[in-house]
Amino acid sequence: MRVRDLAETLDNAPAGARLLPQAVAQLPRLLHAEQACAYLVRVEEGRRELEFFHGEAMPAGLGPAFRKWLEKAPRNFDSYDPADPDPRQRNVALRSEDLLELTSGRTPPVVRSFLPRFALSESDVLRVLICEGSSLLAWVGVFRARKFSRGEARRFDALVPALQRRLALEQKLADGERLAAETGAALEGVPAPAFLVRKGPTIVHANAAGRALLEEDRAAALDGLRRPAHAARLFGETQLVILEARPRDPSALVATAAVRWFLTPRQAQVLRLLARGHSNRALSAALGCAESTVELHVSALLDKADCESRAQLVARLWSGG
Repeated sequence: MRVRDLAETLDNAPAGARLLPQAVAQLPRLLHAEQACAYLVRVEEGRRELEFFHGEAMPAGLGPAFRKWLEKAPRNFDSYDPADPDPRQRNVALRSEDLLELTSGRTPPVVRSFLPRFALSESDVLRVLICEGSSLLAWVGVFRARKFSRGEARRFDALVPALQRRLALEQKLADGERLAAETGAALEGVPAPAFLVRKGPTIVHANAAGRALLEEDRAAALDGLRRPAHAARLFGETQLVILEARPRDPSALVATAAVRWFLTPRQAQVLRLLARGHSNRALSAALGCAESTVELHVSALLDKADCESRAQLVARLWSGG
């Protein structure tokens, strides 16, 4: 495989594919090296954590040992800052001698105290800090006994744009997945049916009220998602869609629930208003009592219905659970 072939593979692979390990496996042959690896160190609240490590022909156990070493390593453990890489080091292939020039000849602790354990301290390194703006996406590099040439550094440089595009895409997808999970959790507090959807519509997540609606009338729910009255784009092709509250009267369901859950008349009244989407303030006005009193009624309802949230309570009511 040539550099151009690997670059085309990185650019043309499906969005969900994770290609960094495959790219690392090709680097020794493409750059006439003996070993290769890629890793990412994240800095969270002053602590450094190894997010991933991919190696090709690296000494056994190096990844786990590096993770442990980082726990007690000095802040400037290497010739770059993972929280804010030097602009001169971003997305450019640098050899060991280039790094010495940039850092005024200082040998970093990782070379002095960690690499000797794996007989790598004398190896020459050719590496790139793949970045998206000032954010580090990965350290990617190769090792060998003899020095790398400027021509080999230029060959590595030719691969960097494709690596950067690929890792930036994978990072955006990972961020989107995390955001979807966080947003999905937040939607549980929405009393109306709420969904995260993509084209189709494909449902990524539904809150409790949304799941209840799907069970009760899936066709109506999907029809509402195809022509939503309230929609907002969150990330990529994912939209937040909140459907109108059910127009039908919940009184019959509330009457059944009152018997099943042993509700007082006041609690049944509160449940009926909750089913119509009333907030605490609206409940307070409708019932002529303080919001703190409303909260007591709602807490009692949650206990009797064995629910953890209002959304779960409303969904259970509408589903006849």
